[in-house]
Amino acid sequence: MLPPQYYYNLIQSVAYFIAAMVPVYFVLKSRKNNDDRKSFENISLLFVGFIQIQGVYHLFSVFGFKLLAKGFLEPLSIVVLLLFGLTYLRHTKNERKSYKFI
Repeated sequence: MLPPQYYYNLIQSVAYFIAAMVPVYFVLKSRKNNDDRKSFENISLLFVGFIQIQGVYHLFSVFGFKLLAKGFLEPLSIVVLLLFGLTYLRHTKNERKSYKFI
């Protein structure tokens, strides 16, 4: 019998891949409408990248590639998440400047 950690990682990887479908749908929908929302696309794609890296991280943990998962994918996901946060911060800062308060 396999240890419970195997099943937890498998379920988590499937959940991450399913969760990534929602932002991908929004990106595809915004591209179809030509709303000129490039910043939304960039932020969403960074978020999708983070989610996908987390899914691959858990999938590699299932197959026993602990060194690759912990040594490469975990730091990479942290970098992508920080890049997502900085991009979001820059976008919201620019949006606040564009509003004119009375």
